[in-house]
Amino acid sequence: MVRTDQLASGYYLPQITSSAVEAAAGGRVDNWTETSTTGAPDARAYHTAVWTGSEMIVWGGYDGTSSLNSGGRYDPATNNWMSASVINAPVARFGHTAVWAGNEMIIWGGTDNFNGTYFNTGGRYNPSTDSWIVTTTTGAPDPRYQHTAVWTDSKMIVWGGRDASGELKTGGRYFP
Repeated sequence: MVRTDQLASGYYLPQITSSAVEAAAGGRVDNWTETSTTGAPDARAYHTAVWTGSEMIVWGGYDGTSSLNSGGRYDPATNNWMSASVINAPVARFGHTAVWAGNEMIIWGGTDNFNGTYFNTGGRYNPSTDSWIVTTTTGAPDPRYQHTAVWTDSKMIVWGGRDASGELKTGGRYFP
């Protein structure tokens, strides 16, 4: 029997009460608190960010002059930033995607400039060891940027994006 608030697929949105929102916000509702910038990564745009369950990890991007292969981890509980290692990190890029795979961030694709260099490479960042592992390119989709990616509990699925020929209707599945 399907509940009236549940779709036939079995998926439904949980009801969120105002008291749950207030409790999560420490009794404050609808406000902003500034994040620290001490130790934060350099200014950037076109970067990615993932949520680990306790930290936000920011990676890559463009600083107005060049692409970046740096990033950082932000802990909202302490309002502190920590830099992320660049040892074995993927080459500088922006327009890439990132997913959180339960214990590591996986980044893939992107571009390093505005003149047609695109990547079908990536890396896996483990924040507990502050280390990178290169992703394989065996069977990887064609290089691209501005694509999308999702995590399915066992694989990253990449779809669409752009390359020098325009928009793409291809993708791939990555099993780490």
